[in-house]
Amino acid sequence: MTTELTKIWHIDSINLFQGLSYEEKLRIEKLTVTRSFEKNEHIYFPNDPSTDIYFVASGRVKIAKTANNGKENIRSIVYEGEMFGEIGMVAGDSVSKRRDYAQSMEDETLVCVISYDNMRILIQQHPFLNEKVTQQITKRLTRTEKRLESIMFKDARSRLVEFIKELAKDLGKPVGHEILVKHKLTHQEIANITAISRQKVTTLLNELKQENLIYLERKSILIRNMDALK
Repeated sequence: MTTELTKIWHIDSINLFQGLSYEEKLRIEKLTVTRSFEKNEHIYFPNDPSTDIYFVASGRVKIAKTANNGKENIRSIVYEGEMFGEIGMVAGDSVSKRRDYAQSMEDETLVCVISYDNMRILIQQHPFLNEKVTQQITKRLTRTEKRLESIMFKDARSRLVEFIKELAKDLGKPVGHEILVKHKLTHQEIANITAISRQKVTTLLNELKQENLIYLERKSILIRNMDALK
């Protein structure tokens, strides 16, 4: 069941507000409601009013749509510190509806919620926030466009490799000359992101492992050589 919380460290965890003073973050906290979601709990549904912007304080959230055939298409995974649900604010249409759904991926996922009106006030007070919001939106749209092109023009292995490299860029940590990616994604979730069947994802990951390009652990991938991974 969803619960509401308020703590300053929730604001500290949000990338967008890095660089603000403690006093400024306290003022933001007063404009913010923080909610806790259990795993697989919906944060919003398609056709819900688009009136708030969300930030992941801890845990992960997936933004997805369900196709006519019932299959889930994951548009993006939102990690700690990142925002989602901002398109309605940017479009300037306060009565627009959500076109996708947001769902928590872990128990006790904490999400900070700020109304579009309050977020616009913050941007007026701190103009640099507008540039940071624009950068994050541009990054997400560029990635979505690139993924659609990949689905249209590239084979399954190429799509999977591109996704692994994307994860490495977002979550990877150097381990000597290798890169460790702790992603926590199931094979089915990877399949729903890359438009590859779950069975094919498993087969391709095993092929990459046999070629010594990656090493697989539970919910993590060790990339042996980024340049050789293709």
